[in-house]
Amino acid sequence: MSEAGVAKRPLLLYVNTPFCNSKCHFCDWVVKVPIGDLRLGPESEGRRGHLDALKIQIAEQGPVLSERYQPELMYWGGGTASILSPAEIETLHGALAGSFDMSGIVEATIESSPESLTLDKLTLLRGLGFNRISIGVQSFSDDRLRMIGRAHSAPMAEASIELARQAGFDNINIDLIVGFPDQDLAEVEQMMRHAAALPVNHYSIYAYRASEGTVLRRRLDRANAKTDLANQLKAYQLASDILTEAGHPEYTFAYFGNPICKADLAYYQMKLDWIGFGSGAFSVIEGRMKGFRAGKLHDYIAHPTEFDYDVPLSDGAQAGSLIGFALTTPEGVDAEVFRQRTGISLEAALELPEVKVYLDQLCQYGRLITDEAGIRFAREDIEKVYISMNWHEQPAEEATADADVSAKPVPVEIGLPATAPV
Repeated sequence: MSEAGVAKRPLLLYVNTPFCNSKCHFCDWVVKVPIGDLRLGPESEGRRGHLDALKIQIAEQGPVLSERYQPELMYWGGGTASILSPAEIETLHGALAGSFDMSGIVEATIESSPESLTLDKLTLLRGLGFNRISIGVQSFSDDRLRMIGRAHSAPMAEASIELARQAGFDNINIDLIVGFPDQDLAEVEQMMRHAAALPVNHYSIYAYRASEGTVLRRRLDRANAKTDLANQLKAYQLASDILTEAGHPEYTFAYFGNPICKADLAYYQMKLDWIGFGSGAFSVIEGRMKGFRAGKLHDYIAHPTEFDYDVPLSDGAQAGSLIGFALTTPEGVDAEVFRQRTGISLEAALELPEVKVYLDQLCQYGRLITDEAGIRFAREDIEKVYISMNWHEQPAEEATADADVSAKPVPVEIGLPATAPV
């Protein structure tokens, strides 16, 4: 209980690291990030500036939030969160601990890439209280890893899993991608059977998305090649069958295993507010979405406490995003939770033009169930709906130098709600 006798609300602490060792050929997140900013080293002016800006944002916003919230979950993502040096990790964690009571955090996840992990770094993370790690493996084929521009090899990926276990992590997720245009089902089966035999308890399976602006998309366009939706659906189903058979059932779209990721479900099901720290991060606080635009590192460094956008969740585009995220789960959109989170009824939101257009797209591929409790897709239709939505192009964001920033669309795309794998 707070001093006023009112229970504090739970909070998710999200920290964004907008740096990577490579600009992966499939990743739509890095399209917006200049390569000169993406690959900055720890001694570079940009990396040091970002860390200083994070400390400023945390120091200003943390104490205010702590009056009303108690952190329960923490998630460090990116980019590649594990690219941070041990000194950067300790400094950043210390800044958070100085502004928040971290004693109530039950799940603390860090996203990582195999080439950035060492036993010393993993031991440090475990000692700081991280109890879950997500490793961006993507494939166990060196040829495939080279094709998609990854900075690690297949042996390095397997070694990183073993290092994590040595450091004391027993809650390990790996990300894998299926459905590349030239990938047959034999490759998918080989990868998934290998993955299922590893000492891993959680898997994130992403269907390849030919996002505009990525290297792989440009290659496809030059070759006049096409991805095959039917093959993607078969690849995903094959992956699902193999993991389920191995004792790792799917609990929500793209996520398999146990224990479930509390942070992901909190995000998708609108269960609690979160604060996003860092360039490219966004927050949901007291019925509003606010945050910093991706790829604007130097703007964030200059103004780390001034959000680039701040809009109500009742806004059509934001309501549509929240509904889209929730519909990836078997439970779908809970009408009462939606009203509490956005301030408007689900019934009213479904009449908003942006939401109607989006739901019309989704309902081309699956059966929407509506009742007094809310809306949801039939469980067997969810993967078809969202893999099919990979094929919908996102409208280009206008970016004229003299445009009114507040009038630009908030960069939370209505489409497939998925975090880009690191």
